[in-house]
Amino acid sequence: MTRYLCISVTLLDPLFHGKGDDDAPEWPPSPMRLFQALVAGSHAACRNADWSEANAEAYRWLEQRKPPIIIGPFARPAAAYTLFVPNNDADKKFERQERLTEKTVRPHCIVKGGRKALHYVWAIAEDEWVQAQSHVELLCAEARHLTTLGWGVDQAVAQGRVLDSAEVGALAGQRWRPWDAPFAGSPSLRVPERGSLDDLERAYEAFRSRLSMKLPPNAREPRVFGTRVYLPAAELPPRPRVAFEFPEAVALRAEDVAKVAAMVRSLACRLAKEDEETHAFPGGTEVYVAGHVKQGTDVTPPRFSYLPLPSIGHEHSDGMIRRLLIAEPFGGDGVHARWAAQRLRNAALQDEQGNERGILLDLWRRSSRRVVDLYVRESRCWHSVTPVVLPGFDDGKQVKAERLFLKVVAQAGIPIEAVESFTLRKAPFWPGATHPRHYFVPEYMRQFSKWHVAVRFREPIPGPLALGVGRHAGLGLFAVRDDAAKEASG
Repeated sequence: MTRYLCISVTLLDPLFHGKGDDDAPEWPPSPMRLFQALVAGSHAACRNADWSEANAEAYRWLEQRKPPIIIGPFARPAAAYTLFVPNNDADKKFERQERLTEKTVRPHCIVKGGRKALHYVWAIAEDEWVQAQSHVELLCAEARHLTTLGWGVDQAVAQGRVLDSAEVGALAGQRWRPWDAPFAGSPSLRVPERGSLDDLERAYEAFRSRLSMKLPPNAREPRVFGTRVYLPAAELPPRPRVAFEFPEAVALRAEDVAKVAAMVRSLACRLAKEDEETHAFPGGTEVYVAGHVKQGTDVTPPRFSYLPLPSIGHEHSDGMIRRLLIAEPFGGDGVHARWAAQRLRNAALQDEQGNERGILLDLWRRSSRRVVDLYVRESRCWHSVTPVVLPGFDDGKQVKAERLFLKVVAQAGIPIEAVESFTLRKAPFWPGATHPRHYFVPEYMRQFSKWHVAVRFREPIPGPLALGVGRHAGLGLFAVRDDAAKEASG
């Protein structure tokens, strides 16, 4: 059973004045800001004498955890205002009033009526708990000593506790999730990393010695921290991919989408093994490229998705496969997609009998950009092109099928709260598509139910989008319906 360390901070005032990098207003408050506030609380006043190696080890354990999920109230930028404060660097004038300088304040204001509590949640796996328990209990006790979060005027109280999955799910507020890769235009927050505690102690000693004038002012600033992009749970980051196209007169049946994906995967595995000394994949070639993971795993490790693209977008589209994508997971850094673009370009696909079935070329048809765009653009409304394979049998009951669909959403790493509505049916949504029973599926999926699905998200998400048990092999592939998207935005 996974446990969760939750440190909850309640702001005593609806205004929050903290600033992030580049002096920009920060919301939500960063995990590094919380870490600094916890350390400061543990050292404050008479508690400094009680600081022990056990405290230090607990904070070193925390700084090495993966960044937490943040759950907090909705806030909006408040009106800016100006303060006049003494400029302590301009000490040529003795009179305080003659050396005042302007300071512009741009706080965030918690939406009226909303809760003021922020929750920082770290997951702790079952096999980690024995070693982590003493650290967690100490941190929960130390959280009570926190006094501010942000500026000195941002007074707060905090508590720490251990929660289970149901209790975490019940926490009220907007949720933000960390992503490892940087995305253009997306804000990032500071997070603690190995060495952050020791660096804070160094910065504090530099602050205490500030009157000696031996150290520059920037010596008093923290230096050891990382950054992570935090996005609202209803949003997803871009998904790096590479697109290929078959030569003229080569088109494969959409019902064989899983077979086409298997041919592409086989080619990628062979080339990846040749490049193992020069290109490393997360989890290794067998996991990331071949997709060899334990059956029944709800959330699979990061891996390639092989997504043949049936031809769609026109009332007379035949649904044949002429193009395909190889996609990294959401939030990938694009390195592995670039590897695939270089190594698979102009390579030949072969079926199980060794027959050549097509060459992987760059997109060359005039219509290809438009077709691919239907699979990769950002939208709220998505309709399945190939059927979604549910992780179980629905016994012919619509309600059970709907519950299973919500499960596949979570398995794909998409939060349930991101889904606004969805519809399941057996009839296809696209010209050229067909009934789910006509599609080939691997042996281990044949006992599972298959449905076509239309899903609408609360916020636009980028493609390619694939859901279900076969989401890495071309099944459960979605595309954007322009008419539905216009209806949603109208």
